[in-house]
Amino acid sequence: MRGFASLWRWQAAHPRPVDAALAAAVFVAVVWGPFAGGDGGHGHGPEIHQQALVMDALTVVLLAVAAGALVLRRSHPLIVWGVVLVAGIAVLAHGGDPTGAVVPSLLALYTVGTRAPLTTTVSLTAVTVAAYATALTVAEGQFSDRTLSSLAFVGVAAAVGVAVRSQRSAVEAADARARQAEATREEEAERRVTDERLRIARELHDVVAHHISVVNVQAGVARHLLDSQPEQARDALTLVREASRTVLSEMSTVLGLLRTGEEETPTAPAPGLNGAGALVESMRRAGLEVTERIEGEPYELLEIADLTAFRVVQESLTNALKHGTGTAELVLDYSPTAVVLEIRNPVRGGPSSSPGGGHGLVGMRERVTSLGGRFMAGPQADGWFTVQAEISREGRT
Repeated sequence: MRGFASLWRWQAAHPRPVDAALAAAVFVAVVWGPFAGGDGGHGHGPEIHQQALVMDALTVVLLAVAAGALVLRRSHPLIVWGVVLVAGIAVLAHGGDPTGAVVPSLLALYTVGTRAPLTTTVSLTAVTVAAYATALTVAEGQFSDRTLSSLAFVGVAAAVGVAVRSQRSAVEAADARARQAEATREEEAERRVTDERLRIARELHDVVAHHISVVNVQAGVARHLLDSQPEQARDALTLVREASRTVLSEMSTVLGLLRTGEEETPTAPAPGLNGAGALVESMRRAGLEVTERIEGEPYELLEIADLTAFRVVQESLTNALKHGTGTAELVLDYSPTAVVLEIRNPVRGGPSSSPGGGHGLVGMRERVTSLGGRFMAGPQADGWFTVQAEISREGRT
C-alpha cells in the first residue's frame, strides 16, 4: 500500500512521462496488441497485396498520430480530442479496424471529462458519437452491433471522466474545508492566547502599580521625616511594609495560578466595589486626601463587572497619588441600569498634563469596553484630570 501511494504521488508529480508511456502503450495495443484488427490485406494478386501494404502504412501513421497526441492530453485536452477524432475518422476511411480507431478517442474523451465543464463534455461526446456513427456506418455499409458497442464505450469513457472530476472536486472541497477549519482553530487559539496574555498583563499591572506607588510615596516620606519626625517616618515605613506584604501576596496568587493552571487553587475572592472603602482608606493613609461620594442605592454587579469597576477606581486613585497634588474626588453613581464612576484630581503642570500615560489608562479602557461599557479619561480645562467609566449592571450595555 505504501509503495502504491508513492507511485501515485510520483505520477502526479511527473504527468508528462506518464502520458508518454500511456501513448506508447496505446499505440502498441492498437497496432500489434489486442485492439489491432485485420485490414483486408489477405487478397490475392500483386496489385491487391501492394494496395494493402499502402493502406497498412497510412493506418499505422494515423494511429501513431492519434496515440502520440495523448502525450498532451492534460495540458491541451480539447485540441487532443480534435486531433484524435480526425485521425480516428481517417483510419476508418482507410479501412482500418473500428476498435483500434476508437480506442484513442476513449482516452481523449475521458480526459475532457476530467478537466472540462459538464456542458463541454456532453457536447464533445455527442459530436464524437455522431462522427463515429456516420463513419462506421459508411465503412461497414450498415449500422451494426459492433458500431453500437463502440459508441457505447465512447459514452462510458466520457461518463467515467465526469465521475472522476466530480470525485476530485469533492475531495478538494473537503480538503479546503479541513484546511479552513484548521486555520480557524489556529486563529481562535491565537486569539485566546492573546486575550489571556492581555488579561494577565492588566491584572499584574493593576495589582503591582497601586501598591508600588504607595511604597514609593511612603518611602520618600519616611526618608524626608526620618530625622525631624521619626514617629511619622515610622508610620510611613509601616505602610511600606503593609503594601509590600499585600503586593507579594497578590502576586504569589496570580503567579501560582499561572504555574499550576488548576482552578481549585485556593484564592481570595476577587475584589469589587464593596472593597472601595478600604481602598480609599489605604490611599488616605498613603497621603492622598480622597473625597468620596456615593449616589443611589448600592447593588451588586456581576463578578467581572465588579472587578473591572474596582480596578478603575484603584488605578485612577493610584495615578492621582503619583501624578496629582495630593487630593482626589471619587463619585460612585448607582443608576438603575449602570454604575457610573468618576475620579477627578488636580494634576501638576496644568490642564495639558496627562498622568498615567503608560499601560494604566489603556488597561482601564480595555477592561471597560470589553464589557460594552463607556470610558473617558483626560485633562479638563479646570486643571483637573478626570476618569469616567460607565459599567452596565448586567455586565453589558
